[in-house]
Amino acid sequence: MTVSVLVVDDSAFFRSRIVQLLKRSPKLRVVGEASNGREALRLALDLKPDLITMDYEMPVMDGITAMIEIRKQWPIPVIMLSSLTFEGARLTIKALEAGAADFLVKSQMDAQMDGRPLLIEKILALVAAKNIGVESKQAVHHPVSVSGPVPAPTVHTSTKSLERLKLLVVAASTGGPLAIRQVLEVLPATFRCPILVVQHMPERFTQAFAERLGEHCRIGVEEAEDGVALKAGHAYVAPGGKQLLLAQQSGLCAQVVADHDGRLYKPSVDVTLGSAAKVVGAGVLALVLTGMGDDGTRGGRLLHAAGGILWVQEASSCVVNGMPQSLRNAGLADEVLTLSDMGRRLAMLTH
Repeated sequence: MTVSVLVVDDSAFFRSRIVQLLKRSPKLRVVGEASNGREALRLALDLKPDLITMDYEMPVMDGITAMIEIRKQWPIPVIMLSSLTFEGARLTIKALEAGAADFLVKSQMDAQMDGRPLLIEKILALVAAKNIGVESKQAVHHPVSVSGPVPAPTVHTSTKSLERLKLLVVAASTGGPLAIRQVLEVLPATFRCPILVVQHMPERFTQAFAERLGEHCRIGVEEAEDGVALKAGHAYVAPGGKQLLLAQQSGLCAQVVADHDGRLYKPSVDVTLGSAAKVVGAGVLALVLTGMGDDGTRGGRLLHAAGGILWVQEASSCVVNGMPQSLRNAGLADEVLTLSDMGRRLAMLTH
């Protein structure tokens, strides 16, 4: 069975480029093209494609408005295609909050992942994920309540092991911005340790993400800078296009470094978890949330060997279950939890 795709962009050049790119996969079939949001709305309801690629700025009706209107009537995954600008980043965060399943910078559409263009990989992963639709965490934000009983650890994590917590790492890819927000927005300003956030995003986008995340959280949120001392009750978002490491000086410090090793993900969960395992070890709790691929598994193995704890998001609430499932398959997940359960457990950890 082939996956049907509707391509929406006001630029005939980019529509043609996207169509030609998607033709490289026998699993994909472009069923229509639209040059504005209103035309996209009509075609989406007529053709009922499996997925839509959507531009932002278009005449008649913009891409975010069109996506919202389409998803009111037909719950379909939408990938927003963005420019590599701060305004493009700001609009991307807005689109993800409004229900977009994922995004991709236009200049990265044909970047390779597992031998195939990244856009094709994203489309196939999203359509394969069973939880895309009106109940997706990308469609509806459910604030975590910290009232009521806190569920007991289901596998390995003991209260004693959390008492030694020195660093929290929260990592995600596809579907991550809202998932990360759901966990962090319930944490008190007195949370007991620093937090590193690793979300697959390009440069400029992580700054916009950090600013938006900070609007919803009681903890402080900022994009990590090289050499900054990490403070309890603060979250540091790994900068796009670089890698986030740790150093131990008078206390924990961030190291933001260029990556010349040709990695697909910059920032990489593997890199940050590996550094956390080396510098902090058993005092690390890592949350691996929704995302495609297996980033985090190699770093998770190092963290597990160093005595750190790994929690992964349970499958039914993931937009794409690749990263959590990879850790489960490797036998590295100490607990499998909902976002609500993660938030409740963490909200109790104050200093």
